[in-house]
This record gives sequence, structure tokens and C-alpha cells, in this order.
Amino acid sequence: MIARVAIAIALSFMAGFVDALGFMHLGGYFVSFMSGNSTQMAAALPDGVAGALLPAAIIGLFVLGVIVGTLLEQRFSSAFGMLILAGLLGIASALSAMKLDDAAIMVTPLVMGAMNMVLRSGQGGMAVTYMTGNLVKLGQMIVAAFQGGGSWGWLPYLLLWLGMVAGVFCGVIAYGEIGLVALWLPTIGLIGLALLRTIPSLR
Repeated sequence: MIARVAIAIALSFMAGFVDALGFMHLGGYFVSFMSGNSTQMAAALPDGVAGALLPAAIIGLFVLGVIVGTLLEQRFSSAFGMLILAGLLGIASALSAMKLDDAAIMVTPLVMGAMNMVLRSGQGGMAVTYMTGNLVKLGQMIVAAFQGGGSWGWLPYLLLWLGMVAGVFCGVIAYGEIGLVALWLPTIGLIGLALLRTIPSLR
């Protein structure tokens, strides 16, 4: 259980890192936080459809990623799914290196949508990009602890949130230094986690 939680925290860090790169490049839009994009899309509609196209496209790619991730989770191991996601982020990093940043960033919501599904069996039921849900769980577990439930059941959800916050912090710094090419960092991270997931005790 501890190993699975640790992997989920690492994934949450990577999700925060990628989301920060997207947020910086897209000027305030997210690649994993679809509630925020939905709000911005709806808020833009009174001024015309044009302003809503970008958040709508991101939402569509995220949903497509969920579909792809679900199919991968049904048919393959989570380790294989991680390698697929690493490959997609690697492609995005290569596109950025070729000065195709706008194409590169549109790969990332697809990866973020797939990440929760393709890795679901290995994260102990905890979402790695959906922090609102984890914070709700955190509050529920704190109440349970005070009412005689598990004393530390809230800790994994707190660590998931802190992992994502740390990832965002590092992502903002990386974007300032090297831009979207920094996507190669979570690419390597996913490959490393995929190798860890091949260890029987970490499955």
C-alpha cells in the first residue's frame, strides 16, 4: 500500500509539473483542471464563440484522453500504459524542440485525461490530477480520524495535494528556464515509474 501511494504521489507531482507548463504557455488555461477551463469557456461565450474555442478544444482532448486511457487500462498493464504516456510526452517535448510549441501543448491534455484511467489500478483509488476530489477525501478522512476511524487515513490525500503543488512550483521554474522542452522531465519520470511497476511488490 505504501509503495502504491508513493507512486501516486510521484504521478501527482508530474501532473502538477505538466499542468504548470500548460498554464504558463496557454496564458491561464489548464491542461488537467477541466472545471477551470469549463468556467473560462462559458465566461467567454457572451463575447462570442472565438474566445471559447481554445478551452473547448482542451476539454475535448482531455475527454479523448480519458477514453484512450480507459481502453488501455482494460487491455494492458499500468506499466505499459505509463510507457504510452511517456511516449506521448516525449513526442510533445520533441515538437517543442522543433519550435512547434502550440502543437506540443495540445498533446498534454490528452495525456492528463489518460493518466487517471490508465494508472487507476496502481494508485489505490486516488486521482492524480483531480485535486478537488482528493481535498474532499482529505476533509472526510480528518473527520473520520476524530470520530475514531483510521488515525492516518487522511495523510495520503494531503501528500497527493502537496505533490501536485510541488510539481506546479517546479514546472513554473522549468518553463522559465527552458520552456515546453521541459516535458522531457516527466517523460523520464514516467519511464522510471513504469519500470518500478514491473516489480511484483509494487503492482
